[in-house]
Amino acid sequence: MRLRRARRRRLHGISEETPLIRKTLTAGALIMLTACASGESLGRRDAIPPYTIVAIRDAGVRDLRGEFRAAVCARLETGGPGCEDVLLRLAGESVATALPPVEGLAERYRVAFVPGLFSECFEDFARPFADAQADLQAKGFSVDYFQVAGRGSSARNAARLAEHFRATADDPRPLIVFAYSKGLVDLLEFMVRSPDEAREIAAVVTVAGAANGSPLADQMHAVYRAVGAAFPLPNCAPGTGEELVDLQPDTRIAWWQQHGESITVPIFAIVAAPEPDRISPATRASYRQLAKVDVRNDGKLLWQDQIPPRSHLLGYVNADHWSIAVPVATGMPKASFLFRDETPRTALVAGALDVVARTLADSAAGGS
Repeated sequence: MRLRRARRRRLHGISEETPLIRKTLTAGALIMLTACASGESLGRRDAIPPYTIVAIRDAGVRDLRGEFRAAVCARLETGGPGCEDVLLRLAGESVATALPPVEGLAERYRVAFVPGLFSECFEDFARPFADAQADLQAKGFSVDYFQVAGRGSSARNAARLAEHFRATADDPRPLIVFAYSKGLVDLLEFMVRSPDEAREIAAVVTVAGAANGSPLADQMHAVYRAVGAAFPLPNCAPGTGEELVDLQPDTRIAWWQQHGESITVPIFAIVAAPEPDRISPATRASYRQLAKVDVRNDGKLLWQDQIPPRSHLLGYVNADHWSIAVPVATGMPKASFLFRDETPRTALVAGALDVVARTLADSAAGGS
């Protein structure tokens, strides 16, 4: 029996010498399976602000999909995935001509990345945008990674972000901040709580950002608070359950109603919207759960919930919630069979920087 179990482990690339990886995968499976638990939203009906779903232009969103496609596709490497495989082409997308890269971006802007929920816990294996960060630094960019508590509330992580911003305040160049998943929630909370430090931010690029939360946060909250928040994970302290409350749709909608007008920094949205064959095996359970609401989801978020109000829409990437940002397959090669990862993250980040810089320049010229 032991021999057969060992053989099965070898066939899957997981040996007896990788107990930490097995423990991490077990923890991840526990967290993901809680998404299948049923539950009710904690919000009272009379506390829920009314809202509706409208087309992006009616939500005050500027459509930059054509410009982003041109910028990203010009940067794709030969032999890699083609442009139509990377970015979904939805109705109404304009046609834009690829322009030469904006000159001097590395001298004009700094770049920072803010990770999402649980990222700190699994940093030893796969850190969000580690590959893109290394490529940008090789091209002369000043890049920071603003780590936040993997199971921290948005209030706690806003305080952590304030510390990061104070530590980098000596550099006068403005920041373009890429915020992934719950990292967007944490960053927005920081911008409201610490407006002086937030003045360094020229633009925010949200990548699969939880702008409007996720139905999964409602469904899994009770189980997570009882089991997941205190479950031992490497590198990160236990949570309180508030980190899931921050992601509940009612919480997010109420937050926008209260604070939305104070967010004046331009936000650019990159949406994870995978075709079914791009869903990683490790996130199929939560994908199917969300599909009961809308099949257009990335395994953790519905696609419409990734677009902040009055933002700039960059594009829809054919990648699930993990592969759009996290190089899991290279960071955890022995568990690569659990993930689909064909996402050219460097091209997405570089293309976004180019479009953001042009948009900021056009806005400055129009206002002068």
